[in-house]
Amino acid sequence: MRFLYLAALMFGVLAGPYAQADTLGFSWDNDVFLGQDKNYTNGVRFSWVDEGHTQCESESGLTCGTARLLDPLPGISAASERHAFTVSLEQIMITPNDIKRETPDYNDLPYVGYTNLELGLFSWDADSLYGYGVRIGIVGPDSGAEESQKIVHRITGSNEPEGWDNQLGQDLIGGAYFINAHRLFRHTSDGGYQTELGYAWGVDANNFDGNAQAGGFVRFGCNLPGNFIPDYAGIGTAGSLVGLFDNPGFGWEVFVGLSGQYVGYSYIERKGDDYDVQARDYIGTAVAGFGLHTDGFSFTMTVQNSTSPIRDSDPLSFGNMSFMWAL
Repeated sequence: MRFLYLAALMFGVLAGPYAQADTLGFSWDNDVFLGQDKNYTNGVRFSWVDEGHTQCESESGLTCGTARLLDPLPGISAASERHAFTVSLEQIMITPNDIKRETPDYNDLPYVGYTNLELGLFSWDADSLYGYGVRIGIVGPDSGAEESQKIVHRITGSNEPEGWDNQLGQDLIGGAYFINAHRLFRHTSDGGYQTELGYAWGVDANNFDGNAQAGGFVRFGCNLPGNFIPDYAGIGTAGSLVGLFDNPGFGWEVFVGLSGQYVGYSYIERKGDDYDVQARDYIGTAVAGFGLHTDGFSFTMTVQNSTSPIRDSDPLSFGNMSFMWAL
């Protein structure tokens, strides 16, 4: 649990001074939403996005200082874009199908707990979003995943997981990522209904789940939110919160999306030597969801289904609930 405590402390230290700035988000993945309890069983993410800064060529502070430092990179312009610094604390847990079994099943997935802290800078205008970030994390007992899953299972009334004594790790995880999203168009009908089409792509180079992915989405509703990516569980992460409350007032949305991912590195495959685990090179994903937002609060519910990241395994399905507040 030591890394989890340290990461939570760093999250508070980095986000605390800007507590009146912009957006706080809590995202929860769980397969229990779909009546399952296997494989990718639970994931939580706390994210903070600071206020969008528009005069970073002359302003001081962490966000504008980072924007000036990254100005030479594509999509970053300290003089003309809006910029936001993001901090995210994420924890995920992966388990075999039979969580009541105490001994390892080498024909199934191992227990894996992963916690990471992510820092990023996002820059955007009316049509495009660019993001760069770094992450540091840990796989193993100090991730706190065992304790978190047991708490969640008590709350949801699920079976107690019995095999965490055999989890993978301990290992340090690090990496960097890039993401770009683009709003192709947003059309408003005579009745006030809006339709939006967009896409996103990115590269996440790390030693847990190194990948490159791209996807597109369609969203429909009234007074659509100002963010670029409606997917809070997959390609979006903290980038889904950027610009979220730019359009004030009540609004709603429904959305669908498709994405593909190339997996360049799989920690489970590389470190689970005793397990019969072979990662897929490519993964396809479909998402569907709906959301509501007001001036200060936003909620979304998403269902995600994808080909399994592990060969000869069932498709991966889970639900996501995300809560966001404008501070």
